[in-house]
Amino acid sequence: MQSICLHEDDRYRITLFRGTGDGSRLAVSFDHGRGRMQGFEPAEYPNFALRLGIDALRVQTACRDWFVSDRSMALAEALDRATRDRAEVICSGFSMGGYAALLYSAACHAKRVMVVSPQYSIDPAIAPFDPARHEKFARIGMAMPLPEAQGNTGVGGVLLYDPVIAADRAHMRLIARAFPRLRIIALPHGGHPATSAITGPGASVGRIAAMVVGNRINATAIRQMHRKNRRASENYWLSLASAGLRRHPQRALPELLRLAREAGPQTRFEAALLLVEQNHPEAPDLMVRLLDALPGASPAWGRRLEQAMRAAEAAHKDERT
Repeated sequence: MQSICLHEDDRYRITLFRGTGDGSRLAVSFDHGRGRMQGFEPAEYPNFALRLGIDALRVQTACRDWFVSDRSMALAEALDRATRDRAEVICSGFSMGGYAALLYSAACHAKRVMVVSPQYSIDPAIAPFDPARHEKFARIGMAMPLPEAQGNTGVGGVLLYDPVIAADRAHMRLIARAFPRLRIIALPHGGHPATSAITGPGASVGRIAAMVVGNRINATAIRQMHRKNRRASENYWLSLASAGLRRHPQRALPELLRLAREAGPQTRFEAALLLVEQNHPEAPDLMVRLLDALPGASPAWGRRLEQAMRAAEAAHKDERT
C-alpha cells in the first residue's frame, strides 16, 4: 500500500493512498473530532476505500477547528489540485468531518457525499440550538462559513442522523435546505454518530459507503441494518434510557445504572453523568470508580461533570422552592 503526503502545514495534512483500481474514482475522508487533538495522528487508509480498491485522500486537522482557519484557503487549493483530474470523487465525514465534507465538496469536485451526524454551523448566531459546541466555536477564533457558501449545493449522496438528538435534527434541517439533492435517512437512537449501532455480520458503515461510491443508495437496506443490530449497541441503550428518563424513570434508571457499571468507558461516563444530573444516590460512587480507573481521562469530562453537578444543584433548589 503506497501513501504520499500531498499537502502539510501546521494545521492540515492530506495523504493519498493508492488502491488497486484504475485511479478514476477517489474517496476523500475528513477527520472527525477526537477528545484530544494536539497534532496529527498517523494517517490511515479508509477501510471502505481499501476494500473497494479505490484511491483515497485522508484529510486531517491538527486541532478541533472544523477545518476553518487562516489555512483553509490553502487546504481548498490543495484539494482542488488533488481531485480535479478524477472521474468521480466521493467525500465522507462524521460530525465535524461531515461539515468539512460539505464545505469542501466543490473544492474536491465531489459527485456525492456520505455525511453522518454533521453540523451546519456551531456559531451561536446560526446554531443557538447547539450550546454544547459554542465554546468550541469561540476557540476557532474566526467566522465560520456556511457549508453552502463554498460547497457544491448540487452534490448528491446521503446524510444519516439520529432524530432523537435535538441538535442533530436541527442541523439536518438546515443542511437539507441548503443541499436539496442529499438523501436524508433517520436512524433513531443511533446516537452521535448515528451509525454507531450499524456493526455486525453484513452490516457496516463501509457497506453504506460502498452504496454511495456505486451510486446505489438503498435507504431500506440501511434502515434494516440499523434495526437488526441496534440492540447490541451500548449507544442505542444509552439513548433509549436518556429519552425515557422523564416519562419512564422506573425503566430508564436501572438501565443507566447497568451501563454506568458495565459499558465501555465513554458510555459509562455518559450514563453516570445522566445519573449525576438526576441526583441519583449511586452516581458519585460510579463516577469516582470510573475516573479512578482512567487517570488519563479527557479534561472535557471534568468540565462536563462540573456542568452536570451545577444543573443537578439548580434542579434541587427549584424542587425545594
